[in-house]
Amino acid sequence: MENGYLKDDEFVDHLQEIDPWKPAALTWQRQLNSNQKLPLRFSFTLRDVMHLGPIGIRVWYHSRQDVAKGKPVIFDVSKKHLITSDHGVPLGGIGAGSIGRSYRGEFQHFKILPRICEEAPVLANQFSVFVSRPNGEKVSTVLCPRSSGVGRGRKDSSIGSWDWNLNGEKCTYHALFPRAWTVYDGVPDPDIKIISRQISPFIPNNYKESSYPVSVFTFTVSNTGRTSADVTLLFTWANSIGGDSGFSGNHVNSKMMTKDGIKGVTLYHRTANGQPPVTFAIAAQETPDVHISECPWFLISGNAKGVSARDMWNEIKKHGSFDHIDSSQCQTSPSASRSSIGAAIAASVTIPSGSIRTVTFSLAWDSPEVRFSEKTYYRRYTKFYGTIGNAAAEIAHDAILEHTSWETQIDAWQRPILEDKRLPEW
Repeated sequence: MENGYLKDDEFVDHLQEIDPWKPAALTWQRQLNSNQKLPLRFSFTLRDVMHLGPIGIRVWYHSRQDVAKGKPVIFDVSKKHLITSDHGVPLGGIGAGSIGRSYRGEFQHFKILPRICEEAPVLANQFSVFVSRPNGEKVSTVLCPRSSGVGRGRKDSSIGSWDWNLNGEKCTYHALFPRAWTVYDGVPDPDIKIISRQISPFIPNNYKESSYPVSVFTFTVSNTGRTSADVTLLFTWANSIGGDSGFSGNHVNSKMMTKDGIKGVTLYHRTANGQPPVTFAIAAQETPDVHISECPWFLISGNAKGVSARDMWNEIKKHGSFDHIDSSQCQTSPSASRSSIGAAIAASVTIPSGSIRTVTFSLAWDSPEVRFSEKTYYRRYTKFYGTIGNAAAEIAHDAILEHTSWETQIDAWQRPILEDKRLPEW
């Protein structure tokens, strides 16, 4: 290794050392069904109030001035925050905005726009799995325990109609920034084991790809059963940047152009209140073993006509793909106000008995502008993808092709430290 970069022969050797079945040697771990104590809210003693009172008054005064001028408040002391203890490794590179992820599997803490953090999870953003056996037995679940924010009801057409069957007892989350692993052992089929790897481009001495707003998710699936298994992995994403943004209207989804076997959906999000627009892309790679199909539009919530969240879910349960979905029901017009829409991609694979298959997804976003006061700046990744704001699909495509190299460089950077016996585990 020279200047933090692997030579070609070192790269090949190190690539062979990475075992997709094994998380890194030392990781932070949690069971998905664990309930940690919430951190205590910050409080002041009387002495603190006396000492910090003048500063607090100044902050409050300037905040009121910003509100009067229509400017966003940087320090809003009156805002109530969502206090949780389930944070995991976030998504994205350096300076590109970020999306948080809980160890349970929820996507939360959207920090894509400057000064704005939408802390609550967007519950339609999920990975799910469907397994079908030759004897007709079918099982399915969202790969996240049911949240209190998910409704229940047989007639529910929203995400509450999905199969939230994961209790998390046999599932373990491992974290070592910038990677994370989740092991689903015997879920939802007792003879199926799934390991998900989350990889973000945080790479030493690499300030190009480390600036990319993207993460890659690789699923390694093994079948130890006596019969083959038809497995479909589903990735759903809402056209939202958190909070109520998905209901503001005029959002559009469309299929990506297929290139190098990579298919997906681009979600164009029209932000409100004069904020710069945001574009998302979800993608997956088709291989001789893996078939990719897309549902570019489904209704999460609202009164619009077309494919509902329930319809989308049942399509996968029935057919294992979106090949039979009625494309005329997938709207191409902008979403209506007070309606929330999403998109989905499905990766379908047949796994013979005693075999292993791999599926790769990616999530990218493109929000090139950063505005402070009257000035507009552009994030570093725009040097490589432009400042128009339509590069999410290209970033998602490139990430799938390059993520193996990224992970190899990350592992080569971290492994010597993890294996150094002179250092304590912490």
